[in-house]
Amino acid sequence: MENRNRAQFTPEASQVLLAEACKIAGLGSANAELIRLGENAIYRLSVAPLVVRIARSGQMLDDVRKEMRVARWLALEEYPAVRLVSDLHEADIPLMVSSHPVTFWHFVSSAQPLPGPSDLGGLLRRLHELPVPDWLALPAFQPFARVEQRLNCAPPEVTPGDVDFLRERFRQLKEALRRLQFHFPFGPVHGDAHPANLLRSANGEVVLLDFEAFSWGPREWDLSLTAGYRYGFEWLDERDYAKFVSAYGYDVSQWEGFRVLSAIRELGMTTWLMQLAGHDAARRDEFRVRIDDLRSGRYPRRWRPF
Repeated sequence: MENRNRAQFTPEASQVLLAEACKIAGLGSANAELIRLGENAIYRLSVAPLVVRIARSGQMLDDVRKEMRVARWLALEEYPAVRLVSDLHEADIPLMVSSHPVTFWHFVSSAQPLPGPSDLGGLLRRLHELPVPDWLALPAFQPFARVEQRLNCAPPEVTPGDVDFLRERFRQLKEALRRLQFHFPFGPVHGDAHPANLLRSANGEVVLLDFEAFSWGPREWDLSLTAGYRYGFEWLDERDYAKFVSAYGYDVSQWEGFRVLSAIRELGMTTWLMQLAGHDAARRDEFRVRIDDLRSGRYPRRWRPF
């Protein structure tokens, strides 16, 4: 049943879940805007300045409860981040709708100028230096989180040969990670720190969002994503990458383990897209490009952001 629920997490199915969740919370769901569909369906409500996150499956319950603890911690530290709607939740317990965890967040309007690399570098430096209370109970660093699960639930649009190739790459990268020696001590890491997870509020403050991948792990993991955008995909030019490095105070691309972390991130990005291959031709075509680049070793990658 769980695998079938994951496979059926479509825009249409998520709209049904949204309507039920809003009904329970006493909110209207009419004309809600689907912002994103991936591990979560993320909706902006039209009737209130709120965002609703619906997790892909009940297997994500622990992660959702962690997100809620992280939100509470960042609020207590007065760290600039999105905030939970506290009066719609009991402690750190999400609303459950047909086994899907659902959470409600205050909407932050996106003001100009858009946050840039220096904003990201500064927020990450500040985040990594925060004291961590025992009750936060961050999980251990798991860079392959959900990769194996996605491979086990690959949609029929993905060939067995592609799944086998990704499984072997998964095996090789696990071994490479085991041999890494990190530069920084472990601490709180966001896990998916990139410009799309920043917003500039109406008062000009840049805030962090999406706490799904938070863990207790190496700071290099947070830094490797922006470095990958520069050197793996060329989504970022040299000048902007230099601003990121200056704001944080360290260039992870010069660390010997950077390529391993970058390859792990690419595997995660590819398997994330793989689970959406049945949704439309654009995602299937992009998945094909990513598989072809991984097989050939082509750099820079030809990937498009999704």
